[in-house]
Amino acid sequence: MKNTITILLVAFVSLSVSAQYGVDNIFRKYKNDKGVIAWQFEGDIAGMLKTTNGEDIKSSLESVDFVMFIEEGKDISDKDQQKLKEKINSDGYEMLVQARDKGQKVKLMGIQSGDSITKVFAQVSFENKSAYFFLTGEIFLEDLNNIEFDSLLEGLDF
Repeated sequence: MKNTITILLVAFVSLSVSAQYGVDNIFRKYKNDKGVIAWQFEGDIAGMLKTTNGEDIKSSLESVDFVMFIEEGKDISDKDQQKLKEKINSDGYEMLVQARDKGQKVKLMGIQSGDSITKVFAQVSFENKSAYFFLTGEIFLEDLNNIEFDSLLEGLDF
């Protein structure tokens, strides 16, 4: 009986820790590394993003977590890539947009609730650099298809 209670307690603690470990936590250890730019914004930050035609987006964003590896060829480890894939699958993210253009790749995945998306994970590769975005809020697919991600990077020189 004592062993059964111990096993149940360990299983419960393990499940609790696993449930709290989000996709964005995989990147936590990289945020202070040399050659990595990391931002985290909270509050209504939709005004920071524009669509490709220059208009404001209609979505309301509660938070943006951004990690970019600016050194050529630097990215998360293969082990963390695998953890990322597993966590995306277990959290129920679905593919929303996948595009390639002139050496740039964009992959957007999200968790949908009703007519909007509550969480978005974006992986962007360009000029041998990698960037990852985590968006939360009430996000519309129309905005995701037309967001000008370069507007987040304005004024930065790599």
